[in-house]
Amino acid sequence: MELDKLAQEAAEIVKQAGALVRGLEHPKVYTKEGHANFVTEADLASQKFLMEKLGTLFPQARFFVEEQEENHLHPGYNWIIDPIDGTTNFMRGYRPCAISVGLVKDGVGVLGLVYDVWGDELFSAQEGQGAFCNGQPIHAAETPLDSALIVFGTALYNRKWARATFAAAEEVFLHCGDLRRSGSAAIDLCSVAAGRCDGFFELYLSPWDYCAASVILREAGALTCTTGGAALSYDRGMPVVAGSPGVFARLKGMVEKHLPEAKE
Repeated sequence: MELDKLAQEAAEIVKQAGALVRGLEHPKVYTKEGHANFVTEADLASQKFLMEKLGTLFPQARFFVEEQEENHLHPGYNWIIDPIDGTTNFMRGYRPCAISVGLVKDGVGVLGLVYDVWGDELFSAQEGQGAFCNGQPIHAAETPLDSALIVFGTALYNRKWARATFAAAEEVFLHCGDLRRSGSAAIDLCSVAAGRCDGFFELYLSPWDYCAASVILREAGALTCTTGGAALSYDRGMPVVAGSPGVFARLKGMVEKHLPEAKE
């Protein structure tokens, strides 16, 4: 199947999954390993729906998904899926949450779809075709660091990184316009791609948190890497820094100063 046609049909499937999630606004909640780590019946229903529909649409691809005990990145095509990014937000009715679906070919992200469940915004990008929000082109901003809005995550399930994370946040805060934390890395990263924010960092994210958004960021003209400067990969979790070209290098440097143990 041509990537253009695949992207269009996958986008409709992702939006349908969003409607499914909205219909389960008060789901049953289960706990997983790790501090404050939850899964809901909405996560499970969204993942089941996405795997069934995307599996039928593009049977050549394997699945690397959050609510699955074993994940391996296989040669060829892999769907990398977070059925709800921001599960705690969703549980509490705090709105930032998204469905994140990325398609990787031999380790390279070729398609990214992030659907803001409550905002009804679909961020999308495919390799070499630019980035979009609800079909309108988006681009990284040109705001200088001293006026920049920076978003960050706290590596919630790995609290050993808390001291370093908040030391970095203080350093960044003293040099930027302001800081934000939404609780959904996928939405934060897409906000950087759309020029609504200017940079992002988090000490540890899983591939399903950033895969789709990394394609959108790249196609929107933003930059990404690990805190050690390596390119993002999708076979394991890692620290993530992203930003517009005018902010990225200084943001990366400030974060690295406080997170030496996170370097790849």
